[in-house]
Amino acid sequence: MIINFRLNKISIEKKNMPKGSIEAKNNLRITDVREESISSLTKEKALNLDFVFKVMYEPKVAEVEMQGNVTFMNDAKAVKDILENWQKNKKIKQEVAVPIFNHILSKCNVKALALEEDVELPFHVPIPRVKTKAEMSQPAKAS
Repeated sequence: MIINFRLNKISIEKKNMPKGSIEAKNNLRITDVREESISSLTKEKALNLDFVFKVMYEPKVAEVEMQGNVTFMNDAKAVKDILENWQKNKKIKQEVAVPIFNHILSKCNVKALALEEDVELPFHVPIPRVKTKAEMSQPAKAS
């Protein structure tokens, strides 16, 4: 269970004016995992997972970067296994990583969209749009 989400760095830099076709690629990676001491009445332990989230607009148009951490709580054995696995091979088991990554992505993507709007960049994820019946019946255009 994720009990805390914290951003420590938020950066957006527009390097060049967008011209022609640009591509937005995003990347999320865990950079460190360490045990977190929490005062709790339960036997659960916690881990702090540091992360870096980036959106790169290519070719060299802009970059959004966020660094932060999440605190993840689980039973003592699970926390010990996650920490040992991280220290051994810098990996987190998929069943643990997926909900953590989804939580980070949901928080960072929303923040990135607001920043992209502020510096007049196209959104890195598609935003739902309302269409007329006529638009819906037209065949999709090839990009």
